[in-house]
Amino acid sequence: MPSLRSAPDSLAGPGEPPSHLLPTKLSPPRAASVLVPCGPALRRIDQGVGGKLVLVTAPLGSGKTTLLTQWYRETRGPHLLAWLSLDEQDNAPERFFAYLVGAVRRVAPDFDAYSTSEAGHATSVVLRSLWNLGRELVVVLDDFHVLRERSLVRAFSYLLDHSPPHVHWVVSSRNIPELDLAKLKLTEQLVTLDGRDLNLDSEAIRELGLRLCGAALTPEDVESLRSRTEGWVAGVKLALLSAGEHASVSDALGKAIGSNHDVARYLADAVLREQPEEVREFLVLSSVVEQLHGDLCNALLGTTRGPALLGQLERSQLFIQALDAERQWYRYHPLFLEVLRAQLACDHGDRVPGLHRAASAWFAEHQMPDEALTHAFASGDRAWCLTLTARCMEAWMREGELASVLHWTAKLTPAEVIRSPAICVGHIACLILSRRFAHATAALQDAQHHLETAYEVPAPERERLTKRLAHLTLLQAVLSDSAPDSGMDLDASPGAEEPDVFVAGAVLAAKAYQALRMNRFDAMRRLALSARETLQGHDNPFLVGYTDVLVALADRAQGNMKDAAARCEEAFERASLGRRNPVWANAATALANARYEQNRLDEAEALCVEVLPLLPQASVFETFAIAYLMLARIKTVRGKYAEAYRLLDYLHGVLECGHQTRFLAHVCGEKIRLYLVEQAPARMRVVAQEFGLGERMRRGEWSEKRFYDETWERLGLAQAWVMMVRGRHDKAHAILETLRASAHEVGYVSRETALLAAIAVCHWRAGDALAAFAALNRGFALARRFGFGRSVFDETPGLQEVVIAAARQRKLSYALPDRYTTRYQDLLSAGARVPREFAAPPSAPLEPLTERELQMLKLLAQGLSNQEISERSNVALSTTKWHLRNVFAKLDVTTRTAAIVKAQERLQRNL
Repeated sequence: MPSLRSAPDSLAGPGEPPSHLLPTKLSPPRAASVLVPCGPALRRIDQGVGGKLVLVTAPLGSGKTTLLTQWYRETRGPHLLAWLSLDEQDNAPERFFAYLVGAVRRVAPDFDAYSTSEAGHATSVVLRSLWNLGRELVVVLDDFHVLRERSLVRAFSYLLDHSPPHVHWVVSSRNIPELDLAKLKLTEQLVTLDGRDLNLDSEAIRELGLRLCGAALTPEDVESLRSRTEGWVAGVKLALLSAGEHASVSDALGKAIGSNHDVARYLADAVLREQPEEVREFLVLSSVVEQLHGDLCNALLGTTRGPALLGQLERSQLFIQALDAERQWYRYHPLFLEVLRAQLACDHGDRVPGLHRAASAWFAEHQMPDEALTHAFASGDRAWCLTLTARCMEAWMREGELASVLHWTAKLTPAEVIRSPAICVGHIACLILSRRFAHATAALQDAQHHLETAYEVPAPERERLTKRLAHLTLLQAVLSDSAPDSGMDLDASPGAEEPDVFVAGAVLAAKAYQALRMNRFDAMRRLALSARETLQGHDNPFLVGYTDVLVALADRAQGNMKDAAARCEEAFERASLGRRNPVWANAATALANARYEQNRLDEAEALCVEVLPLLPQASVFETFAIAYLMLARIKTVRGKYAEAYRLLDYLHGVLECGHQTRFLAHVCGEKIRLYLVEQAPARMRVVAQEFGLGERMRRGEWSEKRFYDETWERLGLAQAWVMMVRGRHDKAHAILETLRASAHEVGYVSRETALLAAIAVCHWRAGDALAAFAALNRGFALARRFGFGRSVFDETPGLQEVVIAAARQRKLSYALPDRYTTRYQDLLSAGARVPREFAAPPSAPLEPLTERELQMLKLLAQGLSNQEISERSNVALSTTKWHLRNVFAKLDVTTRTAAIVKAQERLQRNL
């Protein structure tokens, strides 16, 4: 290969006078003393030169020339390598082709092309000579964007399209050139690099900082610089060079020296001032928003060219980035945005409020409330802020977006909140529902004082607001009752005269929740149905979904696992039609719980992982705590004890800050069992001491039965495990029996089942197998239609061993269906196949049908609907559904079709 330095610096075609070419244009510029690390980009070019075109497009200062220079000097490929730096004067075809021929002849002296003043003729001459060359050749054209002569660009496009296979082109440009790129892409002859490929990552910034500043940057400095510049090469280098002049590089970077002054001047001088007036004004005025849309820009600037100008800016690579595949939304580079906004304040300061107001109206019209309110407050139009806040609050409260309501009402003055009844009521309601009771009390007092002292409030409005405040006070009284008892009045309701449907529904839903806490399941269902009736005709998926979850919890508490799972499925299906909001989060958590109970751990874990980032800590402790507890339990099952502990420890800290004693008791129990599984008795003792379990026991807290309370039961169960580990089985049994009796008295089936399982393990550990089997069978008797759920096994370490022993010794009084043993095979097999003793004849019902159920079965076999069965049997529809659920369970079916088939088979056998 000829030397790159040996070719002549002047050329002439046949019959032409010599043309003197500048040698500096025919070789790469002198590289900077400190090169930017760009290994991946260099490898991309190496891969691309096997095709026809490598196209590097990136904004000014992205390091395109530096990258190509580095590649040019380091490449060792078996090809000739020509270089041409383009400039504005090369828009004349004769000059462009003269230099192109000169660049190739510099590395291939026998290249016999010549230049002419006519682009078409010159293209043909160069093409013929390239075909005659017969050797692998790579031609680098740097700064292609300077070629603005369209005929010249078309000539090069033709040259590119028809050049021989042994000729390869590397082109760099600030914008995307008008070449036939689609055809090259389809034939896999194109490799592209853009600004993202040239941007510096954290490791490259750290290495560059070491070279430029002579000091190692801290990880925090590296991340701050990368975030601020997004890896833009010029921005990083200017910031580092400026910071390197100071004694403390870290302090200088922290004050953004260089990235504010030098970069701003660089962008303003080299980019903004070069643009035509229309483009410059568009850039400056549109910078008032964070994200750009063509129609939004039209609304801001009063034009119709918004989409076209955004497309033009993108093609020009003018520090703008598309945010979606459809090229609808864009954003400016953060540093460029700062420059534009500084220019906006300087040149158009008086227009800024109006621009914000126009942006707010556009975002409001397109249902983007956060953006609409951001610009509303920036506009300074307080009347518009109040109107828009009230409008957005209504939508947010329907969807359960309590945090959004509180975030934006906090930006209003107390006087503005109080003087707007809708905002005042919504603000206080969200404070209460978020359990911020102290703030809610203060807000209620301020609102009441305003009503008493503000004479300008009309009498009808005063009366309506007084009622709303009274029901908000009732709502707070219900939700702040952290230790409900059976004496609480659950019958009082907001009444039909309540003017605020959301508040009325929220009061009823809160009462339903407290009834569930008080183990009054029938009252809970009645209140949940009342809440639904109140909300009927009003689109409120948040409260409706919340009542669904409450009813599912009641079903589960009473042992109706199938009903609970089916309700969770339905709620999740409805919530999935919308976006990921609190409605979806509540439904997803409930479904994850159902999946977990069904031993579908992968599905439960996936839902938990998806839902956790959506859960605000302070507003929905129920959902928040259940999701973390469930995920920690699944991690424990998988043997990931460290991850489980981190989840529990984090939840512990959050709950302590919120004084959530009920769920803290759950955390205590989970930690105790985790350390039991880990065989870490010392850590178990630390947890027991932290929660004061020993002291509680010495005070006799679990010595006698009392009204069931979840906190009391969970802590008692944890203490029972501590006693078992110490070998005090008699003490553990006494605690467990006390807890079981309390759960039994209120009809809390699922908890009594879990406690009987713990009693069985307690007897087993004490060596009394017969007593263990007896307790086990009592537990199966309660759950005979469904068997123990996954939670019973995970809450009761050692239960698996007892169940398997009972089955093998034929001590189980209740045969478990094949479907159950298949689903829980990992628990029931203990590493071996499921014992035959678990299996039950699939065609036999689990227990005899009652006379009423037989009647329902005959009507069901006729294919009648639930309503028709209710009318034929003269039984209420709700009672009919209850009987049919029992029939389904006893026939061991889940669908109506399967039940009809079983019913017909049974009737034929009886004939």
